[in-house]
Amino acid sequence: MPHTPKQDRSKETHRKLVEATVHTLATRGVPATTVSLVAEKAGVSRGAAQHHFQTRETLIEQALGQISAERTEQFREAIAALDVGENGAPVEEVIRLVIEFFTGELFHAATHVWSAAASEPNLAKIILPAESRLNREIYELTAEALKADLSDKPTRRFLTMLFDVARGLGLSSVLVDATEQKERAVEALSLVLGQIKRLD
Repeated sequence: MPHTPKQDRSKETHRKLVEATVHTLATRGVPATTVSLVAEKAGVSRGAAQHHFQTRETLIEQALGQISAERTEQFREAIAALDVGENGAPVEEVIRLVIEFFTGELFHAATHVWSAAASEPNLAKIILPAESRLNREIYELTAEALKADLSDKPTRRFLTMLFDVARGLGLSSVLVDATEQKERAVEALSLVLGQIKRLD
């Protein structure tokens, strides 16, 4: 059945609200992310916003879904663009992609929600399952790009180390310019991940 103009407007309002929520989370944090403020940022009325999202929690949950989907798709596309040879994609390039995955507005928005979730059980219930799925998918994409043999325990540990370092750099980038730290990390991690066991 073709969409009516009213349905199209409703979808556009929904999109604006979710995008405004992501931006507000990234720049102002969870406490400031209210339905009223998001409606103002989105350029819609409070009534229209509440028609789509009756509570702040449902608004944030929807935004987190978009954050996860966008971050995963960006990473998947970047990985697909790499030149994968017999031994997998170039280690340094994969490391850079993983580190970049944990920076930028989408990651910063997620960071604010994680922090708030420590004292808000309702947010924790929303974010923990979603973040677990996201991390598992990115880990698997990284392993696939490197042709890493995940049956090998040291290889799994090296990949886990990469993600731990990348998250730490991502958290630093919320407050400071972590460019130099990233470059040092890429150099060091390239040596470590060069030792992983590859699939035949």
